Amino acid sequence: MKRLLPILLFFVLLLLNACGNYPVGVSPSEGTAVGKTQTAVAWTPTISPTPVPNQSKIVEWLNTELSNADDALEHTLDAKYQVVDVSFPIASNGLAAAMRVDIRCECATYGQCCTPERMFVATVESMKKREDKIIEQVPLTVSWMKVICYDHMNQFAIVSASWADVKSYLQGQINGYQFGARVIRGDAP
Repeated sequence: MKRLLPILLFFVLLLLNACGNYPVGVSPSEGTAVGKTQTAVAWTPTISPTPVPNQSKIVEWLNTELSNADDALEHTLDAKYQVVDVSFPIASNGLAAAMRVDIRCECATYGQCCTPERMFVATVESMKKREDKIIEQVPLTVSWMKVICYDHMNQFAIVSASWADVKSYLQGQINGYQFGARVIRGDAP
């Protein structure tokens, strides 16, 4: 046993000597490659799903603002507005490309008070009061907002604007003059 102890001690010292005395030969290019690999491993992909819009909630929010009791004078002398539907039609690429708002107007005095421009303004101003909630509901692929105008239930005009302009107006990044100059009016198909 006494002979085995010095031999065992000799092997332990030999192993320790082998571990620490030799320089590690890593070239700068190898070090860079290892660093890039470690950086790539640290990155985690962020998945940001396109929201599934709650269309009925958007209709509810807009109608709540359009039927506000503060507008009783307008409802009595001018017109009543009601959003009938909000939809996000799917384009040929399978993504939602537009936000479609169907709004109806009913004149208070059976006259001809329903103009597409006024209906567009009423829609956008009601959106402005719930801007955060509505913007949150719109899919990222949407590039246009189309307001389809109805007098009672007869479609008579379409007013549209780019979603980027609508969003900029709602968030106060462009003013009403700038936004109004970018709005496009068309007749019903």
